[in-house]
Amino acid sequence: MACHGKDEPPPAPGPAPASRPRPAPAPAPEFPEGTRSLQLVRTVGVRLEPGDDAKRIGTVAIDTRVGWTRSAPGKGCDKSWIEIAPRGWICGDYVVPSKQPPYGQEVPHLDRGEIVPGTYGKITVAGASTYELEKPDKDKKKKRGAKPAPEPKDPHMVEDSPVIGSLNVRRYDEITVGGKVYWKISQKDNEYVLKSTITKHVPSGFGGTRLGDDTGVRVPIAFVWPRGGMSEAYTLAKPTGGALRTLAVRTPVPVLEVAAGKDGKPTAYRIGDAEWIAAPDVRVFEPEAPPALLQPGERWIDIDLDSQILVAFEGDLAVYATLVSSGGKDTPTETGLYRMWLKESEADMKGLNGEDPYSVATVPWTQFFSPEKGLALHTAYWHDGFGHPRSHGCVNLAPRDARWLYFWSDPQVPPGWTMAAGVVEAPGSLVRIRSAADPTPEAKGYAKKVQEQREQNAPPG
Repeated sequence: MACHGKDEPPPAPGPAPASRPRPAPAPAPEFPEGTRSLQLVRTVGVRLEPGDDAKRIGTVAIDTRVGWTRSAPGKGCDKSWIEIAPRGWICGDYVVPSKQPPYGQEVPHLDRGEIVPGTYGKITVAGASTYELEKPDKDKKKKRGAKPAPEPKDPHMVEDSPVIGSLNVRRYDEITVGGKVYWKISQKDNEYVLKSTITKHVPSGFGGTRLGDDTGVRVPIAFVWPRGGMSEAYTLAKPTGGALRTLAVRTPVPVLEVAAGKDGKPTAYRIGDAEWIAAPDVRVFEPEAPPALLQPGERWIDIDLDSQILVAFEGDLAVYATLVSSGGKDTPTETGLYRMWLKESEADMKGLNGEDPYSVATVPWTQFFSPEKGLALHTAYWHDGFGHPRSHGCVNLAPRDARWLYFWSDPQVPPGWTMAAGVVEAPGSLVRIRSAADPTPEAKGYAKKVQEQREQNAPPG
């Protein structure tokens, strides 16, 4: 498997079931006068229909306050199931009425100035180990007649297990024990590593660009990618020369006009009123016809593996473009038409790169699009190589891009939700991954099921 979450996600969406008898809708549930929202007393799953045997379409975090519309009886809930805004049903056993308005916090939450939610690092010292913190039990009761217990020792670390393979960790706390500094690397478990064995990550500040809307920028779109690995490229007064200024690598530029040589191949692109850039100094995203059976204005993502450029569309309108890192030579990203089927606010990634196991902690804004292969669009806080293929098969995104796409694509993730799942009845955004070798890839897995259903429902002719 290329890259996947550590925990078992909900099952992949199957074909739409035959409609089952559904309880008659009940009126809005009765709550005390002045109730404006319902507050969750625990994290709960959201179902497509009232009943714990219905498809799970999301998870809402504890303390989130939700709006509601009506209630209905259903399996697995002592009280009624409650339909919440903006969608889905939750069990009424886990809510209390609140006089405050609905409220949910974006998950994961970013503090002011943060690019990613926390501090991360990689264990880079050979022979490193994890540790457990042992604290003295000062409150332990003495048995009658027992000898006086020795005085409790100071807190100390006990070596647990060696670190195997590549391990990226998140810092949940930093403490000093016995004169040494440790990172706590698990939110719930008693697990630590020596700070001296960790190289701290500096997340990339790179980000893509908005298109369409008020920007006036359309596809084709290009990113500066200077020949010879240089950090800057010159722009030109005309296609054949006349240096004007320099642009940094990965700068997005519009493609307004193309100058071609005698062989018909592009030699330069006009990027301004009287400004050009040489073709070898840019990577260009050339749009292809949208996939068939898209709904009007439907949100979808197009990834060109050759240029390493991703463009987000709303119908025919391109709205965002950026550079990605797809799978490297040994673990290439597979072409295909996919659908977002599971979005997690944070996911742990584990896998094998050849014979070298790897583990990446709490990857924010993860969007799985292939349950069969475990492929996802997700943040890569551990590198700044966007534009170069280098992942284990997933599509790596800079943090700013991952967050934008996570909240833009379908299924939508309302405030307070930590997971959202696409189902055939309400599918996630389509993801097309193509290359020059496979320009019109076929639908796979869940996307194929959605396509088949839309073909069945399409009007004749």
